[in-house]
Amino acid sequence: MSNMNYLRLIWKNHRSFALFSMVFITLMQFFILYLVTTFDLPAIIQTLLVQIPEKVKMFLNESFFNTLTLDGAAAFGLNHPLVLTLLAMNAINIPTQHISREMESGTLELLLAHPFSRQALISKLWISGCIILLAIVLAAVSGSLTAVTLFHQLSAELFLNILKIGLNLWLLFVLILTYTLLIAVFARTGSKAGNYAAILTLVFYLFYFLSQLWDDIKFTTSFNIFSYYEPQKLMFGKGNFYLDCAVLTSLITICFFVSRRQFIRRDIP
Repeated sequence: MSNMNYLRLIWKNHRSFALFSMVFITLMQFFILYLVTTFDLPAIIQTLLVQIPEKVKMFLNESFFNTLTLDGAAAFGLNHPLVLTLLAMNAINIPTQHISREMESGTLELLLAHPFSRQALISKLWISGCIILLAIVLAAVSGSLTAVTLFHQLSAELFLNILKIGLNLWLLFVLILTYTLLIAVFARTGSKAGNYAAILTLVFYLFYFLSQLWDDIKFTTSFNIFSYYEPQKLMFGKGNFYLDCAVLTSLITICFFVSRRQFIRRDIP
């Protein structure tokens, strides 16, 4: 099997869900920006704030209330839990299916019987996953930019900020793809590899959310991957784009080379 044929195989196996993710996430951007530009959300939210505990109000003050502006809504659209969930599902499923599950079923052994090295296989798999995630993120960014243009006015600053958020988002999920690959090359079964990666990602997300409310676990923030993707801060000039990208890129590099080394050395039953 040639390298190009393997790339086509990966795309064929994942294109349906990837295309669904692209369409859904794009429509999500339109929906969120339409709501912000059409309805008087500040007045609606103000009537609900009376019921919210003070600590929750403090947490929402920066992240939630910024979504009532156009810029904030554009950032929130690229950080919506449904958007993150779909990207995570794509990132976890690709290496899990093509490493652990194919190893478990014996398909991987047959594939490696062709003149196709392990190094080439894992590299092409990782590159394919990165490209699929990039396509989904580009769809989200394009949807956000188009919605801003239709419902308001796209400024040069807003355009640049959305591009930065999109790149930051892509790196975050390339990291999730890569540490799933790392788990998969060590795991014996596909289901366990996928479960471990999903649980790890969920733990990261929950701790990130709880650390905003619970002072006792704020020390975990520096060790949390979601701390290096904060689109609201990037949108309003309070984030550190270059530091966030550097941290995510470093973790991606480490996970990839450890994965590659382990995959080349391990026995494939």
